[in-house]
Amino acid sequence: MSPLAQTPLPNTTYLNRIEEQELVHRLDKRLLLFAMFGNLVKALDNTNLSSAFISGMEEELNVTGIQYNWMNVLFVCGYLTMQIPSNILLSKTRPSIYLPALESIWCLLTLSMALVPSVQAVYCIRFLLGLAEAGFYPGIVFLIGTWYTKKELGKRLALLTICGSFGAGLSGVVQAVMLKTMDGLFGISGWRWMFVFDASITALLAYLGYRYLPDYPHNTAWLNKQEREIAVKRLESAIPTGTNTTAFTNLKKWGKVKLLLSNKYLLPFTFGWAGLHIAMGAVHVLGIVSKKLGYDAVTANLLTTPDTIITMIAGLCNGFLSDKYRTRLWCIVIPATFGLFGISLLAAFVQPFAFLYIGFLITHAGLGSLTSIVMTWASEVISPHSEIRAMAIAIMNTSSSLMWTWVPLVLWPVTDAPFYRKYIYE
Repeated sequence: MSPLAQTPLPNTTYLNRIEEQELVHRLDKRLLLFAMFGNLVKALDNTNLSSAFISGMEEELNVTGIQYNWMNVLFVCGYLTMQIPSNILLSKTRPSIYLPALESIWCLLTLSMALVPSVQAVYCIRFLLGLAEAGFYPGIVFLIGTWYTKKELGKRLALLTICGSFGAGLSGVVQAVMLKTMDGLFGISGWRWMFVFDASITALLAYLGYRYLPDYPHNTAWLNKQEREIAVKRLESAIPTGTNTTAFTNLKKWGKVKLLLSNKYLLPFTFGWAGLHIAMGAVHVLGIVSKKLGYDAVTANLLTTPDTIITMIAGLCNGFLSDKYRTRLWCIVIPATFGLFGISLLAAFVQPFAFLYIGFLITHAGLGSLTSIVMTWASEVISPHSEIRAMAIAIMNTSSSLMWTWVPLVLWPVTDAPFYRKYIYE
């Protein structure tokens, strides 16, 4: 019988606690660090298009009208196509193989962006990039939820989120460096070097995934038998009393889908997640607004960096407070109130630019700091069954992505920059 199944003496209980902590530390060094680095790279790749656009791509490829917005929409279409299928595949395959394979494809497509000769080529690559990137974020959130307990999730998903924010801000810094140091090197424009850099670190991410990423608690090769038992037992203890795991296992596919769709938490989380990402669309046009107001490309890129740092700090603090005080609701309501105030400043287009910039900072810090809390709460309450949780997370992310098939064209067309007031005067 496993030591964890016994009624141990006090010193044995202490020993098991130490073993559990050692397991968590190993997971942090392998899974969590990989997830943080991966989300940083994903955010960097997602924002490099806007950095490239304000750094010479618009002129070199003769991007006109709302072609830039269509580049983003086609990416989202690819993302939507694979998001739910990818998470279903992940729940049935080995994450240590599946996720790095996606990243390898993602790497090659990012590199090909450095070679694009036309807007039409960008359209094609952006759609394929959406297919390749679709599985990472919902997949890694699902995998983290498979290994960590409720009391451990909040701060770790906060770290995941702030790394995404850091990646988004790093894009502007990297592009500024490329413009200053490598623009014209070997006859290649600075914005193209940005994609070469992104592809290089994506290749490193894929390698690290193959080397260090775990699979599931019952079948991870680099854990010994006792460690796998500890991993399984500590998660089993978090399953609510009365949950019939055997009955769920015997359900057919459509029975599981019916169980998912009847979940009372799915609809509120799906609508809330979609609405949150529509609202956060405002902060993604900071670089374009800055350039259209007369700032040069380097300055417009660098203006996104303080915004990122503040959002990172706010997200990290909110995640730790959420775990410390065991509350998710208030760690959503309070930051959302700040976000609403910031959006009000943006809607009024307050001037001078310093006040508008403060509006961008408050909006991003408020809304960006609660994303990890929403996802943590969803991972905790939707279902104890991994397949249901995987599909629910994928549906939430699909709903937010679906909004971006029309939001860039309707709310944020680049032809309306910097004011974005089209529908106020019509």
